[in-house]
Amino acid sequence: MKNIFKIITLLLVGLMVFSCEKEEDIATLGAASTSNLSADKTSIVLIKDNEAQNAVTFNWSAPSYGIAVAQKNQLQIAAKGTNFASPKNVDLNDGAVKASFTVAEFNTYLLDAGIAPNVASQIDVRLSSKLGSFEAVNSNVVTLTVTPYMTSYPSFHIVGDASAVGWNATSAQLLYKLDNLSTIYTYLENGKSFRFLGQQDWGPTNYSLDVTGMNAGNRYFKTWSANLAPATPENIQFTGASGMYKIVINADATVKSITVTPSAVATFNPANLYLVGTVNGWNAGAGLAMTNLGNGKFEHTVALPAGSQFKFLGQLSWGDLDWGNMTADGNTGYIAPKGSNGNIKFDGTGGNYKITVDVKMGTYKIQPL
Repeated sequence: MKNIFKIITLLLVGLMVFSCEKEEDIATLGAASTSNLSADKTSIVLIKDNEAQNAVTFNWSAPSYGIAVAQKNQLQIAAKGTNFASPKNVDLNDGAVKASFTVAEFNTYLLDAGIAPNVASQIDVRLSSKLGSFEAVNSNVVTLTVTPYMTSYPSFHIVGDASAVGWNATSAQLLYKLDNLSTIYTYLENGKSFRFLGQQDWGPTNYSLDVTGMNAGNRYFKTWSANLAPATPENIQFTGASGMYKIVINADATVKSITVTPSAVATFNPANLYLVGTVNGWNAGAGLAMTNLGNGKFEHTVALPAGSQFKFLGQLSWGDLDWGNMTADGNTGYIAPKGSNGNIKFDGTGGNYKITVDVKMGTYKIQPL
């Protein structure tokens, strides 16, 4: 019995000693020192051609808890003045006190943080250190001026009373994009205005001419054709004669141009439109008449076998009123006039389809019934 009491006493003493040691450790961990962050640059212009080069190097000292502990470190990147509400978090290697990022890496982080490309912006960067369930310790804030580049070319939607869609942002017409070029054949009206949106909404992105007096957020095009003029503070005025035009935007970062030239076919509201192709043996004189819906819109329901090809004619002959797929054979959904088009290649399975054309907007659709 005495031996049992001795064993119990030794266990209780050991537990008390162990508890005291743990309380001492917790007290030490609760007093974290401050951390510090620095960067080797204050202003950075990122250029796509230099993607493999070093962009910036950060050095830091993580907070100390009095004993060696494993903590999770991140760099947080955010637009200046946002108080890191929605930062881009970049995980750092355990135990590291320095990190260098290439132009490509840092550009990606900036775009992920919502920093606008091709303009100089200020960002805030800080080190965030986390230890278990303890609250994160944040370093001082480093502010940098950065200019990221666009990794993909933007899309452009035309809107305005000079255009075929009017000032309805949700109906803004998307231009056909191939690499850095966006193109459409569409109607423009003399003396009225338009601009381009980056989406079918008024925000966040708008594109207009880069001139004094234009809203900073709208400035984009560095050069433009003579039939365009700034309509500050937001828009572009079309000064040419009303009619059909080819609009070409070159979104290359070194160009940023818009060119508007008359379409080879000026008609935007033909009296008739005929479907000619494999469905009728390419017989222009026996073209399938489409229903005229007015204002350049036509439709026709037809059985299309797989592999069908066709074009649209404004007369029952191979004359000047000729529209097909933009640039070459294909199925882009955009039409182009004679001399600049190819056959529309149906890429669906056989069946009945409604084909709609909007000559004024420069588009077509093939919809299954």
